[in-house]
Amino acid sequence: MNRPTPPRARDFGLASEWDAAGNGDPAYHRDEAQESFKSAALSLVFLVPGLILTSFPSIRLWGILALVVLGLFGAFMFVNMVGIGMAEVRRSKMMRDPAIAEAARRYHEAIVRWKRDLPPESPPPEAMSVEQARDIMEEYTRQVAGAGPLPSPVCRPVSQLPYPKDVIREAFLVVAPYVSDDVEVEFRASYAQLAYFVPDEEFARVDEAFRQADERAKSGDPSAGPEFVPQLHQYALERDAEWQTLLKEIHAAASRRRRG
Repeated sequence: MNRPTPPRARDFGLASEWDAAGNGDPAYHRDEAQESFKSAALSLVFLVPGLILTSFPSIRLWGILALVVLGLFGAFMFVNMVGIGMAEVRRSKMMRDPAIAEAARRYHEAIVRWKRDLPPESPPPEAMSVEQARDIMEEYTRQVAGAGPLPSPVCRPVSQLPYPKDVIREAFLVVAPYVSDDVEVEFRASYAQLAYFVPDEEFARVDEAFRQADERAKSGDPSAGPEFVPQLHQYALERDAEWQTLLKEIHAAASRRRRG
């Protein structure tokens, strides 16, 4: 759902949204200006430590350095607060004009209505429960067990999975801290099998390359078999490397037992 466009200050004859901060009340901006000027004055306190340190001959150089650093910071704060204060003084004078004060009130009311009419934000997705994770994991392991040995192209189409790959990974990671030692090896190996599930178009490309190489080998050229095709050999190494990565990942997750 598209969010409605917020009202713009210039549509109400105002230069900035901050003009409507006080709902058209000059006293609001006057008070804000006073607070800004007070903060500007307090920023000069940063100079005090440096001035004190410079009074000691033995550490005068360090005092000068501290005075410079704190002075730059204090000057930045001073200029910034004075600038804000002057802007608030200007707004306080502007709000004495009934037309501008009315425009500020109308803009403020429009902002309130806009926020009230905003569609509710989508709630964050609920965390996967252990029971849900076990169900997903069990269905996945049944699928892998029924698929037979890994095919020669060392990959399977991801469309064979009962759930999206990321969902299955999340399920294993949720269950991992609760897995007993006697089934941990099978648990890790089952998780690592996800390395061999690849996008369908990738599987089709690798499968076709393997088929062509296998046909060349059967036609009388043994050196043209799949095991001699550099691309297929490299692809097998990549899948095995991902298998090792997933194995380490699930081993680390299974090592974190639930406390308490």
